[in-house]
Amino acid sequence: MVNKYEVLWTLAVVGLIAGVAAYSTILLYQVDALPSHPGEYVEVKGHQWFWQFCYPANHTCYNVSYDPNTGGTSGGALWASPGESVQVNVTSVDVIHSFNIPGIGVRIDAIPGRVNSFAFNAPVASAGTEYLIQCTEFCGSFHGTMRAYLVLT
Repeated sequence: MVNKYEVLWTLAVVGLIAGVAAYSTILLYQVDALPSHPGEYVEVKGHQWFWQFCYPANHTCYNVSYDPNTGGTSGGALWASPGESVQVNVTSVDVIHSFNIPGIGVRIDAIPGRVNSFAFNAPVASAGTEYLIQCTEFCGSFHGTMRAYLVLT
């Protein structure tokens, strides 16, 4: 004999799981969606052991060198205006790197031969604010020097 409470409980659990699955599918699509008209478009290439930022809009590329003695960088940065939508295409030319901006919760792998795209909204903060960009995938002996900054302009 089937207990009606067991049937009700089973249907409630199945309904809950189906609801979570539907919501997760929609959320996953929205998280991975790229904006149709980003404010800034940047191509990022990981090299051993520096980041290269290319801005196709003005045909410029900057290789960022990090000085561990001073903690500063030279050669360029990832520039964005506060609140601006930024689309980033990340790849690598040699080994696997991981492009990480921990201050705003951005992390994506840079894999040779593959372009990974994502978009984020630059934080609304005062001009000149900097967020650390680092490689979080061990990529060789100078992995610790693979740093740059997201600079709000």
